[in-house]
Amino acid sequence: MNKEWSELNKALQTQLKKESTYVDGFETLFDLRRQLMDVLFSFYEELSREDFNAIPFINAKGYHCKTIAYSIWHIFRIEDIVAHSLIYGDEQVFF
Repeated sequence: MNKEWSELNKALQTQLKKESTYVDGFETLFDLRRQLMDVLFSFYEELSREDFNAIPFINAKGYHCKTIAYSIWHIFRIEDIVAHSLIYGDEQVFF
């Protein structure tokens, strides 16, 4: 997750907690989801198996020091929030 995505994630959480910004929270969420899925599909097309295990910025601070596989887990964590918490209204699978 990059800084922009992290900021969108924080914004949507704040927006969804308030009745006056609840609808805006959905728009922010769907924007974040679109961006994450675009990146995920590009991974599938462009990367090798070894790339998924690599840590390109091993000593950096923040999410960009993680493996691609770890980042994909976070993408599906967002999808879990969308599908279960917002659409189905039940419990999330990933915590």
